[in-house]
Amino acid sequence: MEQFDALIKKDGSGRLTIVEIPFNAKEVFHKPKGTVYVSGTINGIEYRSKLLSRGNGKFVMVLDKAMQKSIGFHGQEMTANITMSSEDLESVAGKSDKITDVKCGLDAFTAIKTRQSIRKFTAKPVSQDMVSAILYAGMCAPTAKDKRPYHFIVIRDRCVLSILARYNSNAAMLEHSAGAITVCGDKNREGIKEFLYADCAAAAQNILLCIHGLGLGGVWCGVVPNSDWRKLLIEQLALPNKLEPISVIAFGWPDEEKELCPRWETAKVHYDKW
Repeated sequence: MEQFDALIKKDGSGRLTIVEIPFNAKEVFHKPKGTVYVSGTINGIEYRSKLLSRGNGKFVMVLDKAMQKSIGFHGQEMTANITMSSEDLESVAGKSDKITDVKCGLDAFTAIKTRQSIRKFTAKPVSQDMVSAILYAGMCAPTAKDKRPYHFIVIRDRCVLSILARYNSNAAMLEHSAGAITVCGDKNREGIKEFLYADCAAAAQNILLCIHGLGLGGVWCGVVPNSDWRKLLIEQLALPNKLEPISVIAFGWPDEEKELCPRWETAKVHYDKW
């Protein structure tokens, strides 16, 4: 990891806010070819980005509006302390493939058509390999500008599951689930609230579909803003201020079967205009 102080400023056009990297990133990070992806902190605030080449071994990193807001940049030049590491995406992908080498029994369209909310579970445990596959599915969801602002809190502690179930009748299924995944949004990484919710919702849908595809059951439980249950979640999971709990997904081996209902509604389909 490299650590350095650098000037944050507007570029020559006045449109972009940039950090000039004080070293040749390709040499330092041993990336002679391709895009250099990096992650680290700016004044303690986490980021994930890529470097833009300006030629002759010079690189800059562009800061989006959310990051500018998080570090208090208002258009005037400022010096920031930066940590930076290279992200080897190919290496990460290889490790993920090994971790999540779990086979799914359904094709994508069948999983979409047949998934239903399951609220009753057997006592059979769910393997960690399956949980890793489910989490990987969530990480494959699309996000605005590829910011990936989600964090997933896996809850296996029976005491915590029981407390969360007891204080919210809509979450009673957590009491007998094999576990739960709390999908949280990182407000420091995605400063636009609507995008944060959309990104986390896309991840939650991927998680639900993967749960169903693996033969498990799952159900989405929403988190109401400013509710006592939201406060309880934050307390029980020790969530930092930057994380916003968006939904809690219970999972386990299903102990109920539901009749499939047709979902197609012609009246909800419009072409070109209303």
